[in-house]
Amino acid sequence: MSALVERLGRAPSVRIARKPPERIDAIVVVGGTCAGKTTLVDAVRRAAIAGLDIPQRFVTRAPRADDVGAEAAYVTDAELDAAIASGAVGVHWRRTLEPGHSERYGFARPARGTRPVYSANNAIYQAGNVRPSDALARALLVGVYAPEAVREHRLHTRSPALFRDRLAEAQARLADPSASMLSHVHAVIENHGSLEAAAKDDIVTLVRAAFGG
Repeated sequence: MSALVERLGRAPSVRIARKPPERIDAIVVVGGTCAGKTTLVDAVRRAAIAGLDIPQRFVTRAPRADDVGAEAAYVTDAELDAAIASGAVGVHWRRTLEPGHSERYGFARPARGTRPVYSANNAIYQAGNVRPSDALARALLVGVYAPEAVREHRLHTRSPALFRDRLAEAQARLADPSASMLSHVHAVIENHGSLEAAAKDDIVTLVRAAFGG
């Protein structure tokens, strides 16, 4: 832990919450809807760090107009099952939203010889949910935090049609409190207010520090 803190240096939006794995083979960025996971992982993508991969994410729902093209591919359950069976998808899990509605997620296997940074929702770390069961054994979990009011404002701005056409889903996506992930993650990035600008640089610094770069 002290080695990671030393390598991290001054990163004002980051705090280490609990002891990370001795060996870090992957980084999983988690947090509630509109905490800012996509924005921060995109900052890592733009940094083009050697030896790092941001694998394609698969989601079993239809795409929406406000989706970020580079973030995910939208597939059916059958297509995801086929990708898992073929070995193209490694890590996968399910997220329950409003009653009777759930979505499944998966990540393409990272390129050979690279270490992955994954962007996931909080359901990935729920007990017994992720497959393979040891997928997060040597993963550094990084939680992105933003207060509820900030997340709701961002979701209204990003996805106004969701509130108009699927209000129950919008409410379900905001129902998971921002603080719910704090006891599960190793590091927290504050992505709101005066720290929002620093967070983009700080997550790149954290990724480099975690992978010893």
